[in-house]
Amino acid sequence: MYHPFFQFFLPRVGQAALAVVLYLNFLQMPPLEWLAPWPLLCYGLPLLLVALLGWLARDPLGLGIVLVGYLTALYCAGNLAGFAARLLGGPVWQLWRALWLDGLTPWLLTALIWWRGRHRALHLCTTRYRLTTEKPLPGGKLTIVQVSDVHPNPAAAMHSGRIPELRAKIEACRPDLLVFTGDIFDEYTEPEEFAAFCALFGQLQAPLGKYYVLGNHDLFHHWREPSFDRAALEQAMAKAGVRILEDTGVLVQGVRIVGRKDYLYTGGRRFTAAELQPEGPDGHYTVWLDHEPRDFKNAAAAGADLILSGHTHGGQVWPAGAVGMAARNERNYGKKRVGARCTAIVSGGTGTWGYRLRTQGKTEIVCVEVEQSF
Repeated sequence: MYHPFFQFFLPRVGQAALAVVLYLNFLQMPPLEWLAPWPLLCYGLPLLLVALLGWLARDPLGLGIVLVGYLTALYCAGNLAGFAARLLGGPVWQLWRALWLDGLTPWLLTALIWWRGRHRALHLCTTRYRLTTEKPLPGGKLTIVQVSDVHPNPAAAMHSGRIPELRAKIEACRPDLLVFTGDIFDEYTEPEEFAAFCALFGQLQAPLGKYYVLGNHDLFHHWREPSFDRAALEQAMAKAGVRILEDTGVLVQGVRIVGRKDYLYTGGRRFTAAELQPEGPDGHYTVWLDHEPRDFKNAAAAGADLILSGHTHGGQVWPAGAVGMAARNERNYGKKRVGARCTAIVSGGTGTWGYRLRTQGKTEIVCVEVEQSF
């Protein structure tokens, strides 16, 4: 689990800073002028509002603190814009006052962000990529479906009630190969959700097999102890016909699938790309599965033709997610060419982490269609 400094102390400091910023802004609200003769009400009502928002944001991982964060950021941005408008004066200042609505605008924009972010999180789409290769493929083509970062939880975007929709989208792609690139479960996955998704994976069909690499949440639990352990996960995957790959590869009908241990889960202690494929590139089309989008160049040099990763959620909550993920990963989302013949694809995630809100990236399954060029 994370150190208490990151789990408890740092979030509380952030919450206190948000409270101070909001309180100072609430004191500027015009209706308080009417209460000037009664200081207790004039200073107490904004404090009461801040206390209410603090209660909503009490969970450092909850949706409340995200929305309060957006509200605070909008107030800060508005303060800077208002200061500039006041300096310019005249029509600019009058226009700004009309747009600011006496401090109501940040509330309206936060409500819009919540509505749009919820819609974006719940909209499951299929993102298709078309690639070509000179290497031989079974029947001249290969369809790969990637499921990543499901994080099943009734409070998040993906839960057991959405399994029929998820199954329909996967089956519509008619995958030859089905891959799960980590964080399929996490420490908040309840036994009912775990069982329901394992049953789904067992029902899905893929002629070349189903493969799973663990992410940093599947077994390495950051915030609390999970409802399942490694033995339960391995047994459930075996029953579902899903093979877990940990720093190993398999060759199926001329297609190689390599799965790496997760970088965070192992603390960086895993086989190097060269150790996984010491002979380097060969005539087999190689699909390289790595939960976090790291080490692209070494994977390509070792022989990877297609790298599939997840982990970033496409940022999920902008701008914090984008900044945090960009600092540690080689790509936040989408397709990237690596060297002369390798392509890396980073999924935005088949679910969301923590809550039903997404202000960046897409909730998706990825369908990669590879054709052999003759």
